Amino acid sequence: MDPKRKRGPGRPSEGAREAILAAARSLFAENGFDATTTEAILERSGVSKGAMYHHFPGKLELFEAVYVQVEDESVARLVERARGETPLEIIRTGSHGYLAESAGDSDFVRIGLTQARPVLGFERWRELAAERGVGVVEALFRAAIDAGQLAAVDPAAAASIWTAVLIEGGLMVATADDKDAARETAGEVLDRLLEGLGATDTPPTAALDL
Repeated sequence: MDPKRKRGPGRPSEGAREAILAAARSLFAENGFDATTTEAILERSGVSKGAMYHHFPGKLELFEAVYVQVEDESVARLVERARGETPLEIIRTGSHGYLAESAGDSDFVRIGLTQARPVLGFERWRELAAERGVGVVEALFRAAIDAGQLAAVDPAAAASIWTAVLIEGGLMVATADDKDAARETAGEVLDRLLEGLGATDTPPTAALDL
């Protein structure tokens, strides 16, 4: 469905939430949160103001819903790319995949990586981020530790710290003038950190299918 195609005022409530999200997502990506008005979202979605406020109390809550959508899609893509590999390799390739996404020009970069933290505020952004990628990362660290691929560290702490490292690495790549060079540099640091956790010269184990 093209979010730019107008449907006229008073759109029925069926499908209204999806239309609002699609319109807001495209406008946030194009213009940023501050420059996007509620009126512009309504015009692009073809949804009435009453229907919009039925689903979202305000523009900030709408941005939060868009951010969650973008982040969930990103996590799903990274998991899909890493299917069938060992736990350690899933961590490694997933992390490099995150950096590769950060070098692109996508909703993930325009909304999730560069806007979410200042718009939502650090505490809310961290809470939402923890509900998404951290759980997946913790499960992978736990599996890698159980398989003897990584040292026996606290998997919850490792996941929290690793996610923070990934986000900062992604921001470094996204804001760099030479994104390819920044991605290579950040990727080398991530590999070194994994080695420091005990991944050096670890024999392969059975594949983990997520």
